[in-house]
Amino acid sequence: MVEALQAIVAALTIPGLPSWTGLILALLLGLLVLAFLGMPFAVYGVKSRLEALEMQLAELRAELRRTGPVAAPRAAVEQDWEEPAGFTRREVEAGPRLSAPVPPPPAYSQPPLRDRRAEPKLDWRPPRA
Repeated sequence: MVEALQAIVAALTIPGLPSWTGLILALLLGLLVLAFLGMPFAVYGVKSRLEALEMQLAELRAELRRTGPVAAPRAAVEQDWEEPAGFTRREVEAGPRLSAPVPPPPAYSQPPLRDRRAEPKLDWRPPRA
């Protein structure tokens, strides 16, 4: 048994690396094999739990349909906020605007910068001699 394990570790050892790398690879392969063996049991366990939850949800939905819509009583709400400055009730009562608001004119009178670059120009070439 020990000789067989040593032969497997020796076969998995990567040349140029320490001898314990074969043991690490053998352990990782064993863990992978155990994960693949345990996977079907985990999948079946999850499937049965999901089916049970689905049945509970169906029962809850059926019960809600039988009872019908019930409105919960609402508590009285105090108005404890102040309206922002510039806000008037006339704006709310008038309804939505039919046209977009007109933006103010620009604050500067310079022509737009079309031909000039805004970022610095960098020259990475070495200076010529």
